[in-house]
Amino acid sequence: MRWPRRQHPPPAPQDLDHGERVIAAAPLDDGGTITVTTHRLIVDGPESVRCPWHLIDSGGYRPDRDELWASFVDERPRQTWRISAPAQVPDAFRERVQASVVLVERVDIDRATSARVVLRKDLSDGALSVQVLYKDGADPDHPELRAGVADSVTRLAEHVGREL
Repeated sequence: MRWPRRQHPPPAPQDLDHGERVIAAAPLDDGGTITVTTHRLIVDGPESVRCPWHLIDSGGYRPDRDELWASFVDERPRQTWRISAPAQVPDAFRERVQASVVLVERVDIDRATSARVVLRKDLSDGALSVQVLYKDGADPDHPELRAGVADSVTRLAEHVGREL
């Protein structure tokens, strides 16, 4: 029986912030590296990424394709990375995104008009922010939706005991 070769973890990124730690890392199939830190997702390779966890809307790992994907809250396009030997990266990725979510409330007017109001925490400094994520095609200026979002923000602020 032949033992598998032990793979050494990729080197840690050189630009870590004060107090930031590497949780998991893996080599990408394209020769780059993906690193999950306490504060952000770091991808070094053809398309570099430095993204704090509170700006990642969702993501996950597809083992049948060896792909980790992420969609972002800001204007960044959805991205996918191929990782044949992911180690703990998928679990750490999921845990960090979830750790940044404090509270979520849905505002549903009808099937086409809805939004998610999300209270997120910046994991580097603990600062809270509100994100309003509209369903594709929903009009943010729809009067009922706008009122529902405002009510939701008020409720979230009450839950955490501060103005948002």
